[in-house]
Amino acid sequence: MPVSSDFVRELFAAANQIHLVSRLEAQRLIERAATTIDDQRERLAISTNVVPLTHDLTADLPKLLANLDRIPPELLAVVLIRCADEIARLERLAQ
Repeated sequence: MPVSSDFVRELFAAANQIHLVSRLEAQRLIERAATTIDDQRERLAISTNVVPLTHDLTADLPKLLANLDRIPPELLAVVLIRCADEIARLERLAQ
């Protein structure tokens, strides 16, 4: 099972227990997700004919991280779920 599948589960678990997740932990998860998504998109662009074009919440992760303290927990949960979905989608495209 790919490492990203474990990370997807970790993101979903954090989203489902968002009130137990500290802001620092949420920040680290979102930073890891952004890096993972960027790496997956780059790998797809290099190794396949698939162009993983999407413009969604994950495209604005740096802006979101800059304002993390003002984001309600419910929105953080949505961000974590969207990141998990994008990582899983990109992984499927790479297969």
